[in-house]
Amino acid sequence: MAYCPRCDAENPDSASTCHACGSPLRSGTMVMAAPKQAPRPQVALRVVRADGGPESVVRMTRDTLTCGPQGDLPLMDDPFIMPVQARFFFSGGRLAMEDVGGANGVFARLRQEKELPVGGELRLGRQRLVLEPIPASAVGPGGAHIWGSADPGYRLRLVQILEGGVRGAAFPLKEGDNLLGREQGDITFPTDGFVSGRHALLHVKQDRLRVKDVGSSNGTFVRLTGPVFVENGDHFLIGRQLLRVEIQLSV
Repeated sequence: MAYCPRCDAENPDSASTCHACGSPLRSGTMVMAAPKQAPRPQVALRVVRADGGPESVVRMTRDTLTCGPQGDLPLMDDPFIMPVQARFFFSGGRLAMEDVGGANGVFARLRQEKELPVGGELRLGRQRLVLEPIPASAVGPGGAHIWGSADPGYRLRLVQILEGGVRGAAFPLKEGDNLLGREQGDITFPTDGFVSGRHALLHVKQDRLRVKDVGSSNGTFVRLTGPVFVENGDHFLIGRQLLRVEIQLSV
């Protein structure tokens, strides 16, 4: 089965778009369809300031709007953003966006529980984490590990990605629920003030993992792997910049 990157609905492997929301299921550039008869909505992108300072707002006046130091929405003084990192555009009458810069990528805030594939990335607080498989340990007679200890059964782990792409700590994930937080959980980040006390729940079932935000203040974000449709109030992390999308239907 294929899982929709937008709404996480199950779809047949042969499907190219989601039967539930219409989002494309494969990576690559989403084709800009001809506009529908209904007028397009009014769209504004707001750069959210964590310090409460003045926020910049750019309205979308053309078919596309790019983000980055050389984009229509200039995101300056951020070494983690490519010259043009993201593109917002209309596909039919719906707003969509995609990462066109690669490198450190674009992350979307979770609205609901979502499956994270191996190689997928999370951001919470100042943490950037990638999901990796752990090969099954070689087992000898009687189920003992070849080095003499029992195989703990871990099949997945999260690995920190530090500035510059350097790999940091690795966190094995047990079968079932794994709580991430600042003050409590199976994996904690006590020095990261942007991580909530209880932040996210990772549920492991064999070699599959699902992610759920548990009411964190600053959200849990998943890296985009292809174009997605955008809804009013969606948040995206681009480098160190947080964008909120504001969509108003035309009357």
